[in-house]
Amino acid sequence: MIRSKSFIENDPQKTWRKYGILLAEMIIDYFIRRNMAKKMSDSKQMLFARNLICICVEEHKNADYQGLLYHQYADAPIEFDGTADLMIKMEELFDEWDFPQRGLAARKFDKKNRDEYKRKKINPGDDRLPIEIISDQHGVRNVQNKKGKLGTFVVQVVYRQDASWQGHVIIKESDEKKDFGSALELIRIIDNAAGR
Repeated sequence: MIRSKSFIENDPQKTWRKYGILLAEMIIDYFIRRNMAKKMSDSKQMLFARNLICICVEEHKNADYQGLLYHQYADAPIEFDGTADLMIKMEELFDEWDFPQRGLAARKFDKKNRDEYKRKKINPGDDRLPIEIISDQHGVRNVQNKKGKLGTFVVQVVYRQDASWQGHVIIKESDEKKDFGSALELIRIIDNAAGR
């Protein structure tokens, strides 16, 4: 077996040291790139969600928050007067979009009103989700550039299970991303950040 002269050095320890340093640099480079790719994919996933909502908290009165709610399918904001009103309006949007879908169906005992809560079809012949149809009809707007006086929160609700919400929120002022397991946790995150 003949080896090339460039591969063999006089001192085998120098050769192993050189390859050890090269290997260490490759490992460090791999983990740096992996970490950067993970951060980039997290932010891209968050910023381009179908049901992205921007909450702009404008003022704090009577121990509650007032402000504006922006979503990607309308230019005009939706005003909210308190956290309960905010949650109700967000829930109505999710029901209109049918995304994310409810984990539990609303119950009605009156037979006439029961049919209202069955899945409403915007286009009866179309099998797409209502949010896809709305997106095609109205286009998509950027809600990332909105700003509230007391705080700005970009929210993505991923699931509506166990009669609550689960998802992610980006606090724009501190550029933090936090996960929440319920609507109450989301309210606490908003309260802690806007009350700073």
